[in-house]
Amino acid sequence: MCYAVNEAFIQLHRKGKIYRKESLVNWSCQLRSAISDIEVDHQLVDGPKGILVPGYDKPVTFGYIYQFEYKLWDSNERIVVSTTRPETIMGDMAIAVHPEDMRYKKYIGKSVIHPVFHTKLPIIADSEVDQQFGTGALKVTPAHDPKDYEMAKRHGLEMFSIFDDRGISNKNCNQFHGLPRFELREKIVDFLRDNNLLQGILPHQMSVPVCSRSGDIIEPLLRPQWFVDTQEMAQKAMEAVQSGKLKIYPPQFERVWFEWLGNIKDWCISRQLWWGHRVPAYNLAGAKETAIWIAAHNSEKAVEHAKNHGLDYTSVNQDEDVLDTWFSSSLFPFSVCGWPEHTMDLRNLFPLDLMETGHDILFFWVARMVMMSLELTGELPFKEILLHGIICDSQGRKMSKSLGNVIDPLDIVYGASLKCMEDKLESSFQKGHLSSKEFEKAIAEKRTAFPSGIPQTGADALRFTLCSYNVKSHFINLDMAILKRNRLFCNKIWQATRFLFLLLDEISPKTGSDYFSWLNEPNNSSVVNQWIMNGLAKMVNQIDGAMTRYDFHHATDALYNFLYGNLCDVYLEAIKPLTGVDKQQSALVLVVCLETALRCLVPFMPFLSEELYQRLHTKLADLGIPSSQSVSILVAEYPSKDEFALWRNEELEKTVDSVLRAVTELRNMKLEYGLAKSKPDAVFVCPSERVLSQTDHYSKLMSTIAGLKSVTIYGDMCLTNSSEKACWVSRTVENCSVHLNLAGMVDRKMELKKNQEKLKKLVENLARLEANMGTASYRSSAPSHVQETHRLKVASLQTEIRQLKEYAKELAKIIIGQHIIHTSGHLPKKMN
Repeated sequence: MCYAVNEAFIQLHRKGKIYRKESLVNWSCQLRSAISDIEVDHQLVDGPKGILVPGYDKPVTFGYIYQFEYKLWDSNERIVVSTTRPETIMGDMAIAVHPEDMRYKKYIGKSVIHPVFHTKLPIIADSEVDQQFGTGALKVTPAHDPKDYEMAKRHGLEMFSIFDDRGISNKNCNQFHGLPRFELREKIVDFLRDNNLLQGILPHQMSVPVCSRSGDIIEPLLRPQWFVDTQEMAQKAMEAVQSGKLKIYPPQFERVWFEWLGNIKDWCISRQLWWGHRVPAYNLAGAKETAIWIAAHNSEKAVEHAKNHGLDYTSVNQDEDVLDTWFSSSLFPFSVCGWPEHTMDLRNLFPLDLMETGHDILFFWVARMVMMSLELTGELPFKEILLHGIICDSQGRKMSKSLGNVIDPLDIVYGASLKCMEDKLESSFQKGHLSSKEFEKAIAEKRTAFPSGIPQTGADALRFTLCSYNVKSHFINLDMAILKRNRLFCNKIWQATRFLFLLLDEISPKTGSDYFSWLNEPNNSSVVNQWIMNGLAKMVNQIDGAMTRYDFHHATDALYNFLYGNLCDVYLEAIKPLTGVDKQQSALVLVVCLETALRCLVPFMPFLSEELYQRLHTKLADLGIPSSQSVSILVAEYPSKDEFALWRNEELEKTVDSVLRAVTELRNMKLEYGLAKSKPDAVFVCPSERVLSQTDHYSKLMSTIAGLKSVTIYGDMCLTNSSEKACWVSRTVENCSVHLNLAGMVDRKMELKKNQEKLKKLVENLARLEANMGTASYRSSAPSHVQETHRLKVASLQTEIRQLKEYAKELAKIIIGQHIIHTSGHLPKKMN
């Protein structure tokens, strides 16, 4: 990698794409290094606000504009100038006004007296001056302001710095030498006030440049640095997207891509740090005043180059700066394949198909990879870019040290007690990674969010959860409840596989090897087998489409719905009572469903799917059942679209789904009346010919899954009086209805009494909670997340109270002494 980085620098330097010059750079006094434009965060300040700056004991106030006077050189007149940075007054080289500003037109070409040095400064006219900013007259400090720097170049003004690398005023400041820059600000303001030059200090909206790495306030400084000329490279990168050769998902980021690359500045790649790839450039010092820089892999190569070109020198010294880490990172797609050598990996693996990364580093990394690859290899580094959102906490807040809501992924994978998390925070605080304020905030946040710690979830459940969100969303709110649900989902898959192994042990081996001939004969299978295989075919097709579109959340939904909803909740329950041939075929159907689902699952749960895949194929081999096993599920063939197209049966799917909705309603009715462990009789009234033609199949399916004694299916029905006691409750399900016989199972009076007691308790709890939330002290002092929790609790109580009231009404409607008989009449709208 080091060789590739050096080679890239050398090639670009020889092409004239890398050059060295003294220029105004973004300087972090805390890091004592230059940083690039996109490493600067611009914090908007609406008015006076204190900001903690590294190296200062108290917050530094920003959000003021200072107005003070400059005396004219040849008269008693004065010009009032405006600035947000009075501390840079010693670096002033001119006063600038707009050429069309009638207030100052008469002063253009004249001079003013510098208030500290008493030297002459010109009054210049420049169309870039904003007449609406302050008084419309601005001080020009070329060595400490980007706009002033450009203005000074246009007007040929002198430039010199007044701060050193640490942000301390240097000898150019005379009596103000040796002061930190923001302490200097206070001294200068006092000086101006004492000399009757200060006209006013007013609140002002401003943008404060902050170093994203250190939190320091950026100080523009003149420094010799290495730059990459990115103009032509950026144009090529834009053309790649415009032509469709490079695609960006989601597509709205194309606009951002063009906006940034269309306004790109040359890239400052040198850093003044102790770590990193050292700049492979050597200074040849000699008789000439101008130093010569040669890019080479080592000093010997630099000397050889100098001799070959007849260059005189007395010494050779390598630049002490290091390269921006994004410079080496931008070479990643091809350098890892062996570039600059023409390796087999470079021929076979480069360029890549897809680059997946966060949208927040689209320009830090992705754009630069594209530019560098096109420049150094002539090819795009990848064909598509997929940008995922930023992971936030469950409240939608970005994870940051200042909020104290950062979650260590390993704590989710392995679990962590509250004490363990507090100990880690204490360690970070002791090492200086957290300030005392950040430490206290993080401790409080952990105690509020995780009073019992974080339960172990596992890597697979975490991975599946992250993919279950729409990764193309701008922000992703990580919900611990969804993590828990997916951990239970992992356990569900494991238990389903164990059930399959038990089932396989019970079936009799076939004499031949034709275990899976039924795959080509869907019509010879039972209804429930046809239905689950149809679900498998549908899931595979859904995943194929979702993966093609990079809609991973649709793929995880398809997997969850099939494995949890269809396979475990329905199919496994339906086949448990089977015997003989039916049981054997169902076991083989389950083999196909689970094996295929595991191969679909591997991108989202690699560890679980690998373990179960190996165990499943080992089990099949032990039983003499043929299977197509790969050495690892990671290299096994991924299920393809229409692989099970023969089993697609939308009519059957609609029929069984309507039956399952009826089962869900029957289950809910059992829960409502406290019959979860009882097995009452039921009636299912459905006019569907597909259901009526196979009543035995659907009756067994419904009674098994819903836990009922029996289910009788009719095409229509009505009520009639009878001496036989019955107690029916009914529900409508689309164009069908379900009816549950509660005779001998529900004591109406006892149920009503229990209902009223529970209802009374819930109403009292709701009243107490609402009374507490209604107080002024609660609204003003209770934390926002506590108030949100209480609001959700109120909504939950209100829902539960409403459900209990509806249950009481249902109990009151129960009529004793009627039962259902089948007739040729019509289906009544309601049972009475």
